[in-house]
Amino acid sequence: MLFARQRSDDRAFYFLGPATYVKHEGELPMAVTWKLEHALPGDLFASFAAAVA
Repeated sequence: MLFARQRSDDRAFYFLGPATYVKHEGELPMAVTWKLEHALPGDLFASFAAAVA
């Protein structure tokens, strides 16, 4: 089960559902790639995509 937040200072987490580990890169901070079992809703996808860009 994967939970995520957009910024480190956010208190609220989003439940993204079951996920499988794919890979990780770097350290401090480490970037982890997950494969979600279910696609994110469009608005949540757009929100997270904007946070990563």
